[in-house]
Amino acid sequence: MLRRIYLGTLIALQLALAIDVVPALAQMLRTHVGMAGLHTGTPAIVQLGTTSLAAVGLAVALAFPAIALLRHHQRGDVRFRGLPRWAIALALAGAAVLAAAIAMSLAGSVGPLDARAAIALIVRPAVTAGIALMAAGALCAELLRRSIAPERKSAMPRRLPAARIEVIDPPELRTRAA
Repeated sequence: MLRRIYLGTLIALQLALAIDVVPALAQMLRTHVGMAGLHTGTPAIVQLGTTSLAAVGLAVALAFPAIALLRHHQRGDVRFRGLPRWAIALALAGAAVLAAAIAMSLAGSVGPLDARAAIALIVRPAVTAGIALMAAGALCAELLRRSIAPERKSAMPRRLPAARIEVIDPPELRTRAA
């Protein structure tokens, strides 16, 4: 059950990053590219090159929850068993904060003006806090994961009954009962 909730948290984190974080980062990159147009020659080329590297790095960082989901899909329950419980709790707490912020936002759209103003001031930082807590928990959980070998079913029973082997031939090596 906890595994499914954690995987749902990874999905929610990926969606939250795509909806909330990517537009702000795209605007920032657009600004950097626009500023490169003010320069000519080498500074413009260097600025465009470093902005491109930033875009590649951001793409990998923002795809982290999807990569973690794929790893969990490949390994199954064994991958989840190695995650630190405190990191899972941190990711789930972030999901709870995000869900509360979304619920507050929906409820705040139908109230008195003063309540809507107060909720508007609370929701934005709460969404950011929820995303940050989910990301921190998921990153810590996946990076600090312990390796746990999968259980293997053996054809041989683990404990054999105590057996006594007696030698009867040749007579000079015969085992004598103690």
